[in-house]
Amino acid sequence: MEKKEIAKIINKDIKTLYNWEKNNPNLYKAVFNYFSKKENNPLESKLLELFEKLDEKEKKYYIADMEARILKKEIN
Repeated sequence: MEKKEIAKIINKDIKTLYNWEKNNPNLYKAVFNYFSKKENNPLESKLLELFEKLDEKEKKYYIADMEARILKKEIN
């Protein structure tokens, strides 16, 4: 994702991103990596979008289910 797009999404001027890149590189990298990762993996983005629509009890259920499936794979 380009700086111009990121600036628009976070409602900052593009100059702010350039300043972060120069004066606060860790903040810039964190923001840039977040948006790059989000853009690069649409499957994870979709999963997160759906997960956020669940209530807390449902979230706990699906997390437990995923953990159980992973443990089962590791055992086999």
